[in-house]
Amino acid sequence: MLSLAADLSEHPLTGDAWLLCGVLFLLGAAWDFASRFEPLGFRPPQSGSAWIIRFGWVLLTALLALQGLRRHELPIGTGAELLLTIGWGLGAVALFLDLTFEHRLPAWAIGLAVAACLFAAGWLGLDVRPIVAQEKPLIGVHVGAAVLAYCVIGALVLNSAAYLLQDRALARRKFGGIYSLLPALVPLDRIGSQLLGAAVWLLGLSLVIGAADWAQRVPALVGVPKLAAALVTWAWCLIILVRRRRGTLSGSAFAAAALGVAVPAAIAFWLSLPSR
Repeated sequence: MLSLAADLSEHPLTGDAWLLCGVLFLLGAAWDFASRFEPLGFRPPQSGSAWIIRFGWVLLTALLALQGLRRHELPIGTGAELLLTIGWGLGAVALFLDLTFEHRLPAWAIGLAVAACLFAAGWLGLDVRPIVAQEKPLIGVHVGAAVLAYCVIGALVLNSAAYLLQDRALARRKFGGIYSLLPALVPLDRIGSQLLGAAVWLLGLSLVIGAADWAQRVPALVGVPKLAAALVTWAWCLIILVRRRRGTLSGSAFAAAALGVAVPAAIAFWLSLPSR
């Protein structure tokens, strides 16, 4: 245990614990595939993938807490930390939906997405040097709300893609293959609306704080693209939500519109990376 702690202290992203965390999420995705397609001639219990991902999420939470305590700030200050936090948020949203609404997002999709975030962060490299405390505590709220919003949008995109695939399968009367991996249409549709509402609230909060901070500084054009991209993402989500509440957008049209949010959200997130 002491040697592992020393390894994490010197090389936290390349340490055994981070590697184990990424492998756990990949294993959870592989287990979910195996429980549905029986590639080895037998079918393992499907609940096993959920428990593996849950354990991986707990380990990821502990490692992020270690990183934040070493850096004396929330683990959102670098591009690698943002990717790790995004992966953590995707896992958190999946667990929240499972435990609160009994709606389980595909374990293979969550496992692959979080593992991709972990390995991409490993490629970027993680800074472990302590920093001085920031002078504006509300900036932490701004960044944290934005990160959570993009996590929710990521879950919304996965949910919408699953809905469109399942809707296409039912229209063509296809019930096997990849379509057996997807949840039913009704819970997908209901959860999609709830995720969209959460994204509007979180991203709106982040925009208000970010715009206020930008306005009180010396005018600089460097922050305009990031704010503009985030505003487009928020407006897109809000329009879809309003049309959804009014009943003019439902079913596959709602899922397709929500899936399109991925484009401005990806641009806004990329512009928000500290390296930009």
